Amino acid sequence: MNIERGFRFVFQERNWFGKIIVGGVMMIFSFLIIPLLIYYGYLVEVAKRTIKEEQQLLPEWDEIGRKLANGFKLAVIIIVYLIPFFILFGISLPFSTLEFENFKSREIITYIMPLPPNLFLKWELTGISFLLFLSSLVYIILFALILPFIIGKFAENESINDAFAISDIFSMFRDNIGDAIIVFLLTIFLQLLASLGFVLCFVGILLTGFWASIVQYYLYGELYKKAKTTKV
Repeated sequence: MNIERGFRFVFQERNWFGKIIVGGVMMIFSFLIIPLLIYYGYLVEVAKRTIKEEQQLLPEWDEIGRKLANGFKLAVIIIVYLIPFFILFGISLPFSTLEFENFKSREIITYIMPLPPNLFLKWELTGISFLLFLSSLVYIILFALILPFIIGKFAENESINDAFAISDIFSMFRDNIGDAIIVFLLTIFLQLLASLGFVLCFVGILLTGFWASIVQYYLYGELYKKAKTTKV
């Protein structure tokens, strides 16, 4: 994997600054959902170009419909993969103890209501709730480790079905577990860099956050490309 290139290629691309600005604007308006889907569709294309070893890895902000469709497909893929996590986490709630000042409840919370800012909340995990919570934590870490292969499978042909080729995905992960861990740790590092950008407010959102996401999906593409070559 050419990790070093991932941290510098953006600034060597044609019209990179304008593309970063547009991506930052998409992040700002991501609460509208549509810009968020277009944003992730763009990142999918970055991964795809990396896998295909194209010269220009930063796409133009065109073919918006295609980017929107790919962003939506990716959202569906992520949600489906996270269903086991939500089930494990949800099942752990009835067995945990929630303490609100002097009130305790082991009942399932069936509604959400705003809590006063001064209300003391304590969540105690005991017995089976701890095991279930731990299982959900292990699952989410495993998901983060195999995510590059899921993204790569999907991005290569823009096919949802490919993203659920579980046997191929775990085979790639097994054969490249060391590199998967490296990419996982680099992703955490990139998120920390992105958070520094958010501290800088508007400028940081436009530059640091989007740049970190581009590098992250470049690394996903690089890892998948290497895993695919190794498998062959």
